[in-house]
Amino acid sequence: MNLPNQLTLLRIILAIPFIFFLGNAESGGFAYRVIALVIFSVASITDFFDGYIARKRNLITDFGKLMDPLADKILVISALVIFVDIKYIPAWMSIVVIAREFLISGIRTLAAAKGEVIPAAKLGKYKTTSQMIVIIIIIIFGKNQYNFYLMLIPVILTIWSGWEYTAKAKHYFMNVK
Repeated sequence: MNLPNQLTLLRIILAIPFIFFLGNAESGGFAYRVIALVIFSVASITDFFDGYIARKRNLITDFGKLMDPLADKILVISALVIFVDIKYIPAWMSIVVIAREFLISGIRTLAAAKGEVIPAAKLGKYKTTSQMIVIIIIIIFGKNQYNFYLMLIPVILTIWSGWEYTAKAKHYFMNVK
């Protein structure tokens, strides 16, 4: 397994302690929030480096094309579900993001059934970057009145990128048996 794929797997593994510390941040206090922040930040940085190294060293694999977006989804969805649980953001925002991820995963599954791998598009990468930045900001500042407005940015990019992705992949919906 090459280095970019190892970084992708590391991101998935880091989701476990991240979930623990963020999920217990209200009772564990400031230290738990800081630990969650550090774990999420490290995991987010691996997202940049796995892609950078894969492209620079020509180590792009089908595994990486499939697992990199999945690792992002695990990390982001974990944060959003916990944010809803501890009332940092409204549930509908999390549902919009999660629904889009299921839709895109479904399209990727249809493509894979036809022997094709669909890599992440630029708008999808911007969406993921905005999600990660906003999650970091929310972890730093905790519950406040601005979280809703901050989350609007990735929610809008989520809807937009989901629409673009679905429009480009509409041929996968034709002749589905």
